[in-house]
Amino acid sequence: MGLDDQAQIDSLVVDLTKEFGDRIGPERVKEEVMRVYGRFSTSPIRQYVPVLTRRIARQELLRAL
Repeated sequence: MGLDDQAQIDSLVVDLTKEFGDRIGPERVKEEVMRVYGRFSTSPIRQYVPVLTRRIARQELLRAL
């Protein structure tokens, strides 16, 4: 994982923690972001990975409420 990937993950975790952290917990938010981001690890086109990761992780976190 490169520095750009880590920066994108960190940004997603911060944003989703602001939305869900008080109800789910920041550790769970980070786990979900990492799980979803990992699904795209072999994706040759990286441009949309952060957007897709945010959308999917958010849906999963909403289901966990």
